[in-house]
Amino acid sequence: MTAAISSLRNRFLLALCGVLCLALLALVLIARYQITPILLENEDQYASAELDRAERALASEFDHMRRLVEDWAWWDDSYEFVQGQRPEYVDSNLYDESLETLDLQLMAFFTIDNEPYWISGFDDDGDFTSCRGEGDECNWANDIIALIQGKIDHSDEDTHTWLMTYPLLAMVGMSPIYMSQDEVPPEGWLVMVKPLSEAWLMGLRETSGIDLSLNILEDDAASHADTLERLSLSQMKASRILDAIPPSHVLRLEALLPRQRYQASQETFRFALYWTSGVLIVTLIVVLFLLERMVLGPLRQFAHFTQQLQHHDDNRVTPGGLLSRRDEIGTLMREFQHLREHQQHQQDLLLELSQHDHLTGLANRRLFDERLGQALNEARWKRASVATLMVDVDHFKAYNDHYGHQAGDECLVKLATCMNQCFSAHDQLVARTGGEEFSILLPGMSLYAATERAERLRAAIERLALPHAMSPVAKTVTVSIGVEACSPGRTGGSATPSVLMRATDEVLYAAKQSGRNRVCNRETDSQH
Repeated sequence: MTAAISSLRNRFLLALCGVLCLALLALVLIARYQITPILLENEDQYASAELDRAERALASEFDHMRRLVEDWAWWDDSYEFVQGQRPEYVDSNLYDESLETLDLQLMAFFTIDNEPYWISGFDDDGDFTSCRGEGDECNWANDIIALIQGKIDHSDEDTHTWLMTYPLLAMVGMSPIYMSQDEVPPEGWLVMVKPLSEAWLMGLRETSGIDLSLNILEDDAASHADTLERLSLSQMKASRILDAIPPSHVLRLEALLPRQRYQASQETFRFALYWTSGVLIVTLIVVLFLLERMVLGPLRQFAHFTQQLQHHDDNRVTPGGLLSRRDEIGTLMREFQHLREHQQHQQDLLLELSQHDHLTGLANRRLFDERLGQALNEARWKRASVATLMVDVDHFKAYNDHYGHQAGDECLVKLATCMNQCFSAHDQLVARTGGEEFSILLPGMSLYAATERAERLRAAIERLALPHAMSPVAKTVTVSIGVEACSPGRTGGSATPSVLMRATDEVLYAAKQSGRNRVCNRETDSQH
């Protein structure tokens, strides 16, 4: 026994076993008091991020609801209906199939005095009713109407959306009723109530990829902080309170989430623990030597290369011999080079997208404003003039309402092509700066010459003969054009982009006021 203990080999083995035991004990303590809390914290962050993603999916539904209620509320027929001028509006629009198509439980019109004007919807039994004001047939909606009136009393003249928990779980959209073309005060309010049914919730689950649910609780039974309950080793439940009305009830968003990350991290740590205890002594020196020769040295070269990229032009920095390596480091270097090229391409593409309209391919307002400022600065020291055109498609909303938005988009593309053909010089720029509004930059051109070119454009668009049956101006699509020019070298600081575009907008307004399908500049405007 004494000989066995005094043996250097055995003593070394005993010492090694002691070191390994201490190392294992240290790893176990680290796992319990350091790694596990970190994993649990990461799991908390993951749950919070998933709740954020679920809320973003709800926000997308809110955006859809906002667009829907604004589309109806900013319709001239709705404005006239609340004024009592369109009795046929009810039969044409407020029927059961219309609300079913929109997936609505209730559609209510309110006067400017916050009184119910018309209510249409499905009662608790699924029967459709439509009546003026709070008629007996619409008593089922009294609780909802009272909640909405309270919201209207505390709302500004803007579109609002919110969640409702009582008397039913629903999404509510509310918008003031405006005239689309004229700047007039709102005539009332339009409210749409969309029930959050199980089918809707199933669609939201498929969209977000999260197993979520919405539960209604009493206010005193709900915690307003995010909570995370670990149900098992493989599943946990995260919940968050959402803003909803009335305050007497609370809406809680719950999400069932997997715990694969936590389990995978634990399994990985256990594997590392076992593997380390078995091969630590045998492989340590060899690994360090090979690591330095085969990995760490090339990686330091790679790291030095990436640091150089932060301080020098990409074209002047070369990766040395790393690209020619036939191992994983060489593959990594080649993939990195490919990512550099792809990133540059994406940056160029992003710059292109950020400066151009996605429908017509024309420049957008950002690029137009940038080029206008450059043109004015250049004209200031050259003592030259700069002209701008503002083009508005006559009665384009009526075109969209009659032919449809797809036909309206096709019409805008054709008009954009015609404008590009008429103004194709390298320093000229055609931009889409609004829905049916275009702006054209003509550096070095006088007011007279720009007016002449604008008249050519108007005639060219008229020759396209795009049918417009709803236009009171002509039977084809026409445009109104405002023309303005300035000479910054002579006018000094007053020749700014905003001043020039405001003046152009004013003569465009004069063109529309004087009958449309015409070109106006400041001189023709003053004659009128």
